[in-house]
Amino acid sequence: MNKILSAILFFVFFVLSSGEVEAKINIFPKPRYIPALSFYGESGKAYRLTDFKEDLLMAVVWSRRCGPCVADLKHLKKFAKRVEKQGIKVILISPESEWKTSDERRLFMQRVGGDGLVNYLDRKANFRDGMGLRVTPTVILVNRNGEEAGQITGSVDWDDDDVVEYMVNLKNESLKYLNEQESANQQEQE
Repeated sequence: MNKILSAILFFVFFVLSSGEVEAKINIFPKPRYIPALSFYGESGKAYRLTDFKEDLLMAVVWSRRCGPCVADLKHLKKFAKRVEKQGIKVILISPESEWKTSDERRLFMQRVGGDGLVNYLDRKANFRDGMGLRVTPTVILVNRNGEEAGQITGSVDWDDDDVVEYMVNLKNESLKYLNEQESANQQEQE
């Protein structure tokens, strides 16, 4: 019994003392191909990450059962408003199985401060599994050519000025890389 109690106390102490897990950022040296995986809008229309042509798309794969995911929503909403005119778009992708109706999802988003964010559904976790994702929240970064530029896993204070600046700089670096690649391809063709 003492061993079980000790294990429980250690677990509780560890969880309470650890706080939020720091986000992990993985920016790829070269953008990667994205599999043609679908997620769905409220009307049932299928979408793919390559359908979006923003300078930088942030596809946030999240779950309503994930505390850090839910806590991030109000920050993501503020972040999305701050960067929308700079060519960065934020979308959410959550498991369809978590929602009974679209009204339930809308009310939940209002309650947690994420209303106004565009939310898509992942049917049977096909998108999540096809992308090889095991952690929520995960942000998939997609460049304007529809390639995966990187991923961010874990909770982020999205409306922090330094985070906004980092993401705008990342978008600019991504555009610079793509422009250099296009220029090099044109020179090869001449």
